Order: sequence, then structure tokens, then C-alpha cells
Amino acid sequence: MANKYSINLLQAELIPQTPLLSLNRVLMFFLALLLLMFMVIGLGQYKLSTSQNFNRQLLLGKNQQQLLQTNLSLQLSQRKADPQLVEQLQTLKLLIANKQVLHENLTDNSKTYVAGFAKTMTELAQIHQNDISLQNIVISHDDISFSGLARTPDAVPLWMANFKQASLLSGKYFSHFKLFENKQHVTEFVVSSNAPSESLGSQQ
Repeated sequence: MANKYSINLLQAELIPQTPLLSLNRVLMFFLALLLLMFMVIGLGQYKLSTSQNFNRQLLLGKNQQQLLQTNLSLQLSQRKADPQLVEQLQTLKLLIANKQVLHENLTDNSKTYVAGFAKTMTELAQIHQNDISLQNIVISHDDISFSGLARTPDAVPLWMANFKQASLLSGKYFSHFKLFENKQHVTEFVVSSNAPSESLGSQQ
């Protein structure tokens, strides 16, 4: 068997090393960098163009709105109110104001004619006294008048003292009070929040 022997006389330090910055590598690096710059510039130009288009659209919309506002302002300044319609509007406002006042008066429960004659009679029955006999009752808006007979003169003030128990009579101011004795020696009285009328409306 033949043995073959070889000797490698080429040492590692004798092998030529490839330089790190070769011409090919430098060229490839610059080409890649140039391509990247073109891509960044192209993307920036695209975004700039998109922003400019959007800005132009906004400016166009703004100009259209300003033109519309100008036209509407001109039309409004040239429009004159019809005198007949203005008069009808004033009349309508006056009617509404009058109806509001009437509604407030008709819905004010503190007024006797709103609460109703029946409620007044009910409260009078609740404060009734045996010494008092009512003959006439007049209720006209806020004016109230009572007339009748009393067994004794003192019975009338005592009866009127009970008015504070009646919601419709409480707080009423009765400015006229007349107490006298008739031919039959019976005490008669007239109590009124206004001047007593000759004819009394409602009889009990």
C-alpha cells in the first residue's frame, strides 16, 4: 500500500484578505441609499399633493359658503315686511296677551267666582251659626255681600270671625258693615266688600 504524503507550504497569513470597503460594496451602498432617498421623496411629494388638493377643496367650499352668505344677506336686506302682515301680527299678539290675562284670572283659585258659588255655599254652611239667618248672598267677581237676620247684634261679629276658617273668605276685606233694627225689632245686617247694592242676587 502506497502512502501519499503532502506538505501545505501556504500559510494562512500568506492568503490575501478581501478588503472590507471594496468598490463594489461602496457602489451598492450608495445605490441602495439613493433608492431609499427617492422613495422618501416620492412619499413626501404624494402626501404634499394630497394635502394641497384637500386644502383647495376646503378653500373652494369656504368661498362657496361666503358667496351664499353674501347672497342671503343681500336678499334679507332687500326683503321688506308687508305692513298688512305686521298689523295682523300686532293684533294677534294683543289677542294672545288678552287671552293670557283672562286665563290667569279664570284659573286663579283665590278668586271667588273661579272657585265657584257651590264651594262658597259649602264653606258658609260649615261656619253656620244658629243666631245668624242669611237671606241674601251676592258674589260678583271679587265683590262679596251678605245680608240677613241676627238674634243679637253680637252674633254678627262672632259669625264673621269664623271667615278665617273658609278658604274663599279668609283674607277678604269687608269694608261695609251695617247693623240696624227693623220695625219688628229684629236685628238686620249687611256685610259687603264693596258698596252694598240695592238688589241682592242670590237668595238662600
